[in-house]
Amino acid sequence: MIYRIAFASSDGENIDRHFGQAERFYIALLDTEKEDCELIGYRLVKPPCHGGSHEVSDFEAAARILSDVSAVVAQRAGPGAKKYIEEQGIRVYQIPLTIEQALCLLMEEKQWEGDKWRSHTKN
Repeated sequence: MIYRIAFASSDGENIDRHFGQAERFYIALLDTEKEDCELIGYRLVKPPCHGGSHEVSDFEAAARILSDVSAVVAQRAGPGAKKYIEEQGIRVYQIPLTIEQALCLLMEEKQWEGDKWRSHTKN
């Protein structure tokens, strides 16, 4: 299976953004059969959190932009953001490491099996 994973990152290397404050999500394809992964680009979103307040319409917009990913990895995700994104069928992880380290953890722990990730295959 090939899954898409979104990483909240400012530079494409470090997971250094909270979900609600991220302006950019780097997208990786994770091939579970070949145990391989590849960064394929990024997507821009309007951050849904504004200094403690949240806009539901901004959560909806971010969820639409990330609708084809199976998981989002952020430095942190508040309970409201986590609940909203998971209600959209997208798993949320808080892993404040590098993208490479997080991908290794996800591969080693086979998170897609335990969490029953949605199937988003490469087009």
